[in-house]
Amino acid sequence: MAYTGLPVATRHKVAQAFLIASLCAAALQVQAACTVPADLARQLRATPDARTHAALGTWYADHQQFGCAVDSFRKVTTLEPNSAHYEYLLGLSLSADGQFAAAVEPLRLSLRLDPDATQTHLLLGTALDHGNDRNAAELEWRLALAREPTSALALESLSRDLLADRNYSGVMALLGPPDASGRLTDTLALDLAAAMSHSGLPEDAARLLQKKLAANPASLQLAEALSGVLMLESRFQDAVAALSAAASQHPQDVQAQLLLLQTLVLARDPGAEALGQKLLLSAPAQWELLYFMGLLHQQQDDYAAARDYLRRSIAAKPGNAEAHYRLGMVYGSLKDESAARQELEQSIALGLDTPEVHFALAKALRTMGDMPAAQQQITLYQEKLKAQAARAQAADKAQQGDQAAAAGNLQQCIADYREALALDPHEPVLAYKLAMALDKAGDPAGERAALQQAVALDAHMAVALNQLGYLDASDGDAADAARYFELAVAADPGFGKAWMNLAASLCLQSKWADAREALHHVTALGGNDAGARALLQQIDAMEQPARP
Repeated sequence: MAYTGLPVATRHKVAQAFLIASLCAAALQVQAACTVPADLARQLRATPDARTHAALGTWYADHQQFGCAVDSFRKVTTLEPNSAHYEYLLGLSLSADGQFAAAVEPLRLSLRLDPDATQTHLLLGTALDHGNDRNAAELEWRLALAREPTSALALESLSRDLLADRNYSGVMALLGPPDASGRLTDTLALDLAAAMSHSGLPEDAARLLQKKLAANPASLQLAEALSGVLMLESRFQDAVAALSAAASQHPQDVQAQLLLLQTLVLARDPGAEALGQKLLLSAPAQWELLYFMGLLHQQQDDYAAARDYLRRSIAAKPGNAEAHYRLGMVYGSLKDESAARQELEQSIALGLDTPEVHFALAKALRTMGDMPAAQQQITLYQEKLKAQAARAQAADKAQQGDQAAAAGNLQQCIADYREALALDPHEPVLAYKLAMALDKAGDPAGERAALQQAVALDAHMAVALNQLGYLDASDGDAADAARYFELAVAADPGFGKAWMNLAASLCLQSKWADAREALHHVTALGGNDAGARALLQQIDAMEQPARP
């Protein structure tokens, strides 16, 4: 695939597709020697300039010799050092060769030479993501979107990174509102639905996924996501119906059939047994299949069969904590308390820390006569059950607070959020909601306390950090305000409002150069251009020498 000759509007899409394909190919072959083809060798002897070396680099890339392409484009950038295009091609070659860290520098240089190149922002974001620098990658996705707001690659990459950061409100702001689902790709709809579910909006997530599945009924991903949301709402038969329709169109897809089996088992649907036995004929050692069959036979009180299936599942995948827990429960039903204790303790050691596992272990220990250990597990059970109930009550109270806010009942809203936070004091979103309600009520001291609690729980909550900066700025403390705004943009480099606030606070300290740099971020992100331009004009006026 050639690097040149493509329309600018589509070049970045082709480059990304090329990058993915080339990485796969690179994993399957040993790098060939950098042999120059005869026609290009003649051209190099006649005209050894940047253009000819670039043609050689492109030839190497087309033949998936990416290391050789890197060498050629390094030569090109030496011969023509101030070309954004050639620096981009070097970065692309390095990325295709798997050298993502090395690709960052030429791509950044390319952007300094040509800041508006959408494809370069996209490729740099990809390289930064591979280097686990999500914050910097998110900025590149936002800069790309400022130039091309409908870029599917930038939207999907940014939403993926925001989900990885558990920034669910950021995903909803990026992709919402849900009634605009027709413009979303399936991947973006899945991301938005995940953010909604994590934000306590499963009904909205289900409606979104139902619309997308109606438009693409063969999509297993959409059906899987929808069934998961419906199961969370205890709509078991609806989940079975959603998944059955998609799985029937993919009868040879083992994972689709396993997912359907899981849903049937959890829904206690009588069709689970027949499907499970059918799948066992072709995949008798598949650990998930064996686990679900064990769970199915446990539901049927067939404990001997459940034990055998679960043992085989654990033999295939020893680290499955849920399987150890289920096997422990089965051993308890079979009156083998020693084996039950061993499996339950193993499930806890593997990370399963629910109230139920501690209760089951307490029961086994009590039967064995180890009363002190049993009491310790009962205490843990009670603590975790209390915390679980408190979180559920907090979610209900927070929802009541949302409803009170929507109805304009500010005092009731504040009371509900306070009660929710008291029930679940480790949830930063509740503290932030309370802070914003107190802001509307004109209680800056209470707002500050709630915001400080939010950032103590989540040091990367950019909106809370920005609001703390705003409070300091309102108090006339520009230096502390700037510190909070800097923390906000470090947590979310695409937060244009925080960049604008940072610029203003820096101006108040006469830090003109730093303020100008912050404003460049505002304009690059496509936000508040008029305000940024006005502030830049003020900075220019302040920096002009006074006339004698």
